[in-house]
Amino acid sequence: MMVVLIIEIGNSVTDCAVFEGERCLATYTIQTEKLKGGKKVLDLTRRIFNNHPSILHAAVCSVVPSVGEQFLHILANTLSGKVVEINSTLSLPFALDYDPPHTLGADRLALCSLSCRSWPDRAIIALDIGTAITFDVVSSRGVYLGGMILPGLDLMTAVLHDRTAKLPLIEITEEPIPLLGKSTADCMQSGVFWGCVKQIEGLLTRVHHFLIDELQENAVKIIGTGGNSRLVASVMENPPVIDERAVLKGAKVLLDMNL
Repeated sequence: MMVVLIIEIGNSVTDCAVFEGERCLATYTIQTEKLKGGKKVLDLTRRIFNNHPSILHAAVCSVVPSVGEQFLHILANTLSGKVVEINSTLSLPFALDYDPPHTLGADRLALCSLSCRSWPDRAIIALDIGTAITFDVVSSRGVYLGGMILPGLDLMTAVLHDRTAKLPLIEITEEPIPLLGKSTADCMQSGVFWGCVKQIEGLLTRVHHFLIDELQENAVKIIGTGGNSRLVASVMENPPVIDERAVLKGAKVLLDMNL
């Protein structure tokens, strides 16, 4: 069975997955910042090829152009098969209506592609809760309807620190975050986290009503992914289906469609 390599380059983290058919054989994760020098990209690809010499094809799904270009160059000069860059010029499992099409992020394309393949008879709300938070909506007829981009948890805490004189730079931890804080840092954590949760819940409700009431969709599926998706979903009243490998899987859908 054919072995392929899928590389997802996010703003914070880069994930690589080796697939044999639909089975994931191995994953490799590294901070994207460490790859910007170049040598680490070569080291990582060599390690993967040494462990999996039968890799034939590859796909690169990147929101960091400088790192994505390095991977594409190395893969094109290493593999005998096809190397696919995830972008809007590919054959897609949905009709894309975006202006201009090439500006829709590769991660969003992949997430929508997986969603459409997984639930072809339903309207989809695809939610990515990472450095940025994105919503993308596709109808049950496979037509892209539009989306939203919001700042993620880390961006919100960074802005509070950068644009004020006294507020510290904080991290949103995995621990339960109380509704009300009793220190400045706790108040920032509470405000950012619960504000994010309620913002997402409110927007999901609004988009869901739009799909059902205005577009007469019969069923809506919500899928969530991204580095903070499980943390946020853990306190949502109606959490989405969480798949932390959804973008990787969606990039594989597009690779398979475009071989």
